[in-house]
Amino acid sequence: MSVTYKVLVSDSEFLAAALSQSKVSVWFRLEPDPIGHLMDYGGIVEGYTPDSIKIGGAHFVRGRFEFRAYIM
Repeated sequence: MSVTYKVLVSDSEFLAAALSQSKVSVWFRLEPDPIGHLMDYGGIVEGYTPDSIKIGGAHFVRGRFEFRAYIM
């Protein structure tokens, strides 16, 4: 089974994920690492600022993590 996801980057993508109640996971990824490491299974986007994303009551720094919305 293949998992399809979209990496969220822009404010409009985070807004769309929040409004559609999409599950978003948080990943740490270094450049040479093509897959990354799952940091948090995540949940629904509760809020966002230019610097951070709030998911499941926790704030994650936008520049440090990758946010993946799963497509069903």
